[in-house]
Amino acid sequence: MKRLTLMLLATIAAIVLSCASGMQGFKEPTSDSTMLVVGRAIIEDNYYTEELGVYKGSIEVAVLGKTTEGKTLAMWANTDENGYFSLADVPKGEYVIKGVRALIGRGSYVSITNRLRLSTDVYTVSGQATIIFNGEYFPYEATGRVQSLQHNIFRLDRMSSTTNQVNYVVNNALKGYKLANGEVLNDPPVEEYFIQKHPESAWKNALTESAKIVRFRR
Repeated sequence: MKRLTLMLLATIAAIVLSCASGMQGFKEPTSDSTMLVVGRAIIEDNYYTEELGVYKGSIEVAVLGKTTEGKTLAMWANTDENGYFSLADVPKGEYVIKGVRALIGRGSYVSITNRLRLSTDVYTVSGQATIIFNGEYFPYEATGRVQSLQHNIFRLDRMSSTTNQVNYVVNNALKGYKLANGEVLNDPPVEEYFIQKHPESAWKNALTESAKIVRFRR
């Protein structure tokens, strides 16, 4: 029975990964009918693994999308050394972070996911590597050619070990946010990071317009 369960989990993982598109990273638009999704993910380990640390780079971000035609998309993005990620030249629609996964502490693998059914759903943590790309709740209305998923900070602490719930912070910009390691973040909207990193990009005007929008979760 145990072997059968492991085989079933492996099969599910394979199916999930095969559904995830290979589209990831920053690239130029190939047509006027595509859009750019940007965001940032940071994981704080506030003694969840008996360690104190902050993780920004090499976080795998599971992004769920719903195109304007109603098609569901499942995509992976990887954060850079500062925690920023992008999915460029994707179909127009609405996008949301389904979950993140990373190695933290002394090699502990964690996945942080949200059901995405209701606005009151919380992110939960587990040691399972599989992330199922499902959900019906898309908190941000798509406007223009860029959708920012904003700054997302997932804080794991000792309480998370008991409740499995994650203290989740999402903001358009960060002003005086103190991380678990004492670092203080004062960062503008995510779009500005990509404008500075890719000043000659064809996405620049769309990023500039998007940075002016203050997004409210619906």
